Amino acid sequence: MSDGPYDEREDDSAHLAVIGMACRFPGADGLDAFWRNLTDGVDTVTRSAPRPVPGGATGPAREYVPARGLLKDPEWFDAGYFGYSPREARIIAPQHRVFLECAVEALDHAGYDPERHPGAIGVYGGGTDTAYAQLLRQPGSVPAATDMEILLGNAVDYLATRVAYKLGLRGPAVTVQAACATSLAAVHTAAQALLAGDCDLALAGGVAVHAPAKSSPYVEGGIIAADGVCRTFDAAAGGTVGGDGVGIVVLKRLAEALADGDHVHAVLRGTAVNNDGSDRIGFTAPSVEGQAAVIRDAQYVAGVDPATVTYVEAHGTATPLGDPIEIAALTKAFGTGPEDREVCRIGSVKTNIGHTDAAAGAAGLIKTVLALEHATIPRSLHFDEPNPQIDFAAGPFRVATRTEEWRPHGIPRRAGVSSFGIGGTNVHVVLEEPPAPVAADPADPWQLLVLSARTPAALDAVTENLAAHLRARPELPVADIAWTLQSGRRVHAHRAYAVVGGRAESLRVLSGEEGARPAGSRGPSGARPVTFLFPGTGAGGSGEVRRLYGAEQAFRRAVEECHAAAAPHLGAAAAEALRRGGTHTDPGTADLTAFAEEYALARLWKTWGIRPASVLGTGVGALTAATVAGALDLDGAVRLVLGRARLLNGGDGADGGDGTDGTAGTDGTAGTAGTDGTAGDTAAADRFQELVREVGPRAPRIPVACAVSGRLLAPDEVVERARWSAAPAEEGNTGAALAALLTEPHAVLVEIGAGAALTSLARANPARADTHVLVPTLTGTGAAGEPPSLLTALGELWLAGAAVSWDAVHGGRRRLRVPLPAYPFERQRHLVEVPEPEPGPLRAEPGPAPVTEDGGGPDREETVLVVARLYAEILGLPEVGPDDSFFDLGGDSLIAVQLLTRTRELFAVDLDVLSLYEAETAAQLAELIDKSTADGDSSR
Repeated sequence: MSDGPYDEREDDSAHLAVIGMACRFPGADGLDAFWRNLTDGVDTVTRSAPRPVPGGATGPAREYVPARGLLKDPEWFDAGYFGYSPREARIIAPQHRVFLECAVEALDHAGYDPERHPGAIGVYGGGTDTAYAQLLRQPGSVPAATDMEILLGNAVDYLATRVAYKLGLRGPAVTVQAACATSLAAVHTAAQALLAGDCDLALAGGVAVHAPAKSSPYVEGGIIAADGVCRTFDAAAGGTVGGDGVGIVVLKRLAEALADGDHVHAVLRGTAVNNDGSDRIGFTAPSVEGQAAVIRDAQYVAGVDPATVTYVEAHGTATPLGDPIEIAALTKAFGTGPEDREVCRIGSVKTNIGHTDAAAGAAGLIKTVLALEHATIPRSLHFDEPNPQIDFAAGPFRVATRTEEWRPHGIPRRAGVSSFGIGGTNVHVVLEEPPAPVAADPADPWQLLVLSARTPAALDAVTENLAAHLRARPELPVADIAWTLQSGRRVHAHRAYAVVGGRAESLRVLSGEEGARPAGSRGPSGARPVTFLFPGTGAGGSGEVRRLYGAEQAFRRAVEECHAAAAPHLGAAAAEALRRGGTHTDPGTADLTAFAEEYALARLWKTWGIRPASVLGTGVGALTAATVAGALDLDGAVRLVLGRARLLNGGDGADGGDGTDGTAGTDGTAGTAGTDGTAGDTAAADRFQELVREVGPRAPRIPVACAVSGRLLAPDEVVERARWSAAPAEEGNTGAALAALLTEPHAVLVEIGAGAALTSLARANPARADTHVLVPTLTGTGAAGEPPSLLTALGELWLAGAAVSWDAVHGGRRRLRVPLPAYPFERQRHLVEVPEPEPGPLRAEPGPAPVTEDGGGPDREETVLVVARLYAEILGLPEVGPDDSFFDLGGDSLIAVQLLTRTRELFAVDLDVLSLYEAETAAQLAELIDKSTADGDSSR
């Protein structure tokens, strides 16, 4: 312990941020309910009439304590979300399941999707010992549950690693055990890992859930109050109350959290952990010296003067021995200080929810973080008269007897949180109010909200919960909500999106008012190939193009690159007209405008993460397609665009870079053109091919579909034959080219240009199927109040499974993550309930394989039926179809061993685990069983 001065260090490099939280405590299924109960002063402990302990004498010494802090439905669990079968879910202890769901909720609250987080995410947590494994070992609990399965599903050793496995976390996964100090010790361990660089984001917390509910016998002199009321620091204190709960916080290095726009709920300035050693009267007794030392160490690490700490969340178990020792230790650590020092309020969340064992420290920490964020100190309950064994007058501590505003004079809000475990492990944490967030950059008025869930019902719940959240928090910017949904939530199969122009419209669409609803569909299981279609028609300087030019840097730069490439081939007047966004008498400027818009749109889409697997273009769009495919460089493509236009208008396609205005013919005349826009004879086409050879195309990086030949071109055809049209009349096979692209059953065709000409053709194409996605991207006018069609197109592509670069969509502008509702789990009841033994449908003893009536061998239908029933039994499902995959239903290698053991018993066949990977459905396995049986009979 250090006795040095507190230097109030301003360097925040060693500080951490609490950027996310999740909890379930008695009477509270989440943070909002927990905070509401705290500020309302609600005791959420469940109480009942006293009842005797079976087999003992009557009287208080042999009665169960008539109170416990209980969670609502702790045995209910969304097994499908995590890929567990019902059988496997029943084997996993409820506290493991609750901790797993809470980890998802904490990351949701922080706004991070672990699949897309570039750094390592660690998880540090611990649990308590429950009797659930004993239930699993009773006959008839779970069919064929092995000791290994029970161990993996119940031992606290696997609590953290299960989270890492199911959520895809690549940082350390460490189970921390320190009795009642477990969860706060996990926070300290996570903090050290972040400071050491072991991980970049860390989940830390603890859980204690008993299902079925635990009953605690009253023991004279024990820590449990006989009347089931926790009166911390009160003269009538007689002990604490048992309780269940789970709490997890998400931690990050403070400087990085601020730079990344995370929502900082509180600053974790310092933590410390120690042990009393032998300096106490017994193994379960606390020590003043040990507790004072850990508090002083945490304050020194935090760099704060104890006189600036104005609230302490105490361990506060309300025991006659523990409370006086805790206040004595706090007084020793804080010192007497100046006479005019701030009063330090003190309280204990155990008076609200009971002692949640391994989750107790997390409960106190989360309470204090919420208090810092809301600038409110909740009152500590059941305090009427100070415990006479506590010398409150010796220190600054006063029990918070009412909920009050927390406004210390001239100093930041700072708090300490203590957690002390039986066995002497002491942990203390120093917290500080969050800094003012760095402001976000100005946002576009229109935003794209993206929503997803595993099922349609869950997606409806996601939508409804977000609408309710917006009503309750009108101050949240829609742009930050959009950013959090886009970048910070796991993407599921069922998806929806909405393009909204502000909070009012967001509420209208999310609430389904006036018939409005987000557009939605079921997304694909994997990536889908995208084709860019270039129609070769510009938007003619529409409002939407002007908006893109002004708002999207990638679009503007691409247009300017095209203009720069064209300038040497145009006269001064034409180049200036092009730069100003107009056209000129040079016929090439109109086509060049169309080319530049399409080229810039393609650049923008690629910047947003939408990259084509193939391209198709018509008219000048064929040249855009070739450029995007890599067959032409930009300078060469621009030459061909200008030359093509001049040829189609009767010129020879020569450059106009001689200082003239760039009009077509070498003789200064415009030449003649057909009424259909084609050249008067075939010379134009021949001259265009010469220009192509001069430019020198190269093999494309992606396939090019051709509207002239009506098919995908081989790379050498693109180089040698250059089948790009010199005239629209040559493109008679556009439909065939589209059909060639639509042979891919999940193709996505995106029209990169104004209008919907090519996507409309594709929609009418006989090869088009419901699985195809056709997306025009520039159909709007840019009129005021009209949503940008490009955002609508992006929403459609996201529905189709596109991996979007959301940071680029926001143009690199700074956005902030904001807390949003957690995923709405669809829970079902999974609890071991040992039934009376009943005759089962399957025999446990070995027996011969089923045979037909004539004794000629196994009946295939009967075998399939028996195997399907066996699948259902092993996986804990009501029924299984003959073509359902064992692994898709939640089976794994451990469960497969049980399945094959039962298969050998029932059918007297010798199959190994590899057999199941080759025959994973009931029908396939039945066929393999019949074949093995037949082979065995023939060998005899």
